[in-house]
Amino acid sequence: MLVCICKGISDRDIESAMQQGASSFGELRKSLGVATCCGQCASYAKDLVNEKISENQAINAFHLAQEIRV
Repeated sequence: MLVCICKGISDRDIESAMQQGASSFGELRKSLGVATCCGQCASYAKDLVNEKISENQAINAFHLAQEIRV
């Protein structure tokens, strides 16, 4: 889905950037240019970033718990 119409940035672009190491909205803004024109996408882009960060934290916690059990 297209997140930033001005720059043509999709949710997949954001997810890809996060998989490559971007860990905050500010980093995505610098690397992709999301929310640097009209700003209409900023709220949704921030929510998407926060959602992905939460997912990654949950996955990391699960893996840590699995390692402790061993």
